[in-house]
Amino acid sequence: MKATLLSLFLAMMCLFASIGLAQQAKGKQHTLKGKVTEVSKDRLTVDHGDVPGFMGAMTMPYKVDKVDILSKVKKNDQIEATVYENDYTLYDIKIVPQYVDSKPPSKK
Repeated sequence: MKATLLSLFLAMMCLFASIGLAQQAKGKQHTLKGKVTEVSKDRLTVDHGDVPGFMGAMTMPYKVDKVDILSKVKKNDQIEATVYENDYTLYDIKIVPQYVDSKPPSKK
């Protein structure tokens, strides 16, 4: 019984360690905000502003972490996503509301 519990504990510790290493391998996390200019079968092209500490403003195609988002996002949608240094994939993509004059309705 003790051997089984010890084995289970060690397996869980290995799992948590590998998750931690995978997170570190991705590099530092940044937030990307931009406008979708094209939706293709496996990526989004985004015209985005500066990503401080990572990259300047540009228009660039990005892979996505979950392909089902490609059926939800449309050209001209404003998005916010997480990017990691050394990994040009968009993670946790969110479509954000578009406001006239770049201000939320409550700020007019």
